[in-house]
Amino acid sequence: MYEDSETEELRENLQDRLRSLSDLYSSDLISQNTLSSQLLELLSTREAKTYWDLTMKKDMTARRMLTMLEDPDQWEQDSSSPEEDREKILKGRLADVFLSAEGSYDLTLERLLDTASLPHFETIVFSRNEKQQAKKSGAKLSVLD
Repeated sequence: MYEDSETEELRENLQDRLRSLSDLYSSDLISQNTLSSQLLELLSTREAKTYWDLTMKKDMTARRMLTMLEDPDQWEQDSSSPEEDREKILKGRLADVFLSAEGSYDLTLERLLDTASLPHFETIVFSRNEKQQAKKSGAKLSVLD
């Protein structure tokens, strides 16, 4: 099982990556579109999933209910959106959370993970993680070879 020091190391690594993205965005080196894509990639990593599982998953139902109660209109809009539009919506929501964050990267990380783990978005994030693990490296051969 993971120890507290390992959990803390995961948190620090994720926060460092958020800080780097913030630096890139504030220096106008990446666009908001690239920022949102990079946030999704970060939340799709094994490290982010492990951190979520260790620190936040046990409160998942309460966190989801709180999110639904805080903004029921947004919840309804997100959950009733077509499946093919949800990744774009998720990226927009992640960028909004990141850009509106004030204060510590700890709270920003928590809010990003809460957003990514909503029932209408979690399959996007977690299926990306599985696809990354399933990728095979090496040369690809075609019928023409």
